Amino acid sequence: MATYKITPLLLSKLLSEKGPMTYLSYVGQPIIRPYVFWHIRAGDRNVLVDSAIEAEDYRNLHPAFRKMPFQAVQTFAQALARVGCTADDIDIVIQTHLHMDHVYNTPRCRNAVVYCQEEEIGFAQNPHPLQEIMYPRGIIGQIHFEVVRGAKAILPGIAVLPVPGHTPGCQAVIIDTEKGKAVISGFCSIRENFFPPADVKTTVSPFATYPVIAPGIHTDVIQGYESALKVKEIADIIIPLHDPGAAEAGHIP
Repeated sequence: MATYKITPLLLSKLLSEKGPMTYLSYVGQPIIRPYVFWHIRAGDRNVLVDSAIEAEDYRNLHPAFRKMPFQAVQTFAQALARVGCTADDIDIVIQTHLHMDHVYNTPRCRNAVVYCQEEEIGFAQNPHPLQEIMYPRGIIGQIHFEVVRGAKAILPGIAVLPVPGHTPGCQAVIIDTEKGKAVISGFCSIRENFFPPADVKTTVSPFATYPVIAPGIHTDVIQGYESALKVKEIADIIIPLHDPGAAEAGHIP
């Protein structure tokens, strides 16, 4: 059986709060939000999960973002150099979803096959006003997608699974490792989404839930809760998309 190591590649950070990740819970509690993507070497192929966003590109998306305390860590090219490749060397990009901070650099991977769920592509082409700013149409319009419909094996030991709720077409990425199945969650989340304390309703918020908390940004919060529960049930290792600890890991596992 093929097994892999996953390398998080961090491009930028933002001093933020937990609330946008955790529905009606941990509101106002500070956290560093990382903007990260993941590299997997699969034989002679380079696989990325998402492509993240650099600090300056985020600032330039909207005048309001210029006031936010983004911290640049490295460029997309510098991050790829750490794993010995360039954008032209990327063979596969698996898009968890098409929000700006997950898709921004994907057009630079011009030789890659880009996998995305059909429902996510359709929503991105005509997003609801509540999430319109999140979908950079100029970036997304440059990408030719390999359309995915439901669960699918991408390579031996690497598969995708729909986890809707944060967006209509979110997909988790399941990777076989020497320590079991690692699951990149597919929706914007932190560790607390998956491991809230059993007394979370009394210690954090009366609206909090256990054993998981839905994503704070969502198109369907009930779907989001069920997707978080699904990820927790199938994963030996959970990799939340915006967890600072997971983003700073050298390799997973």
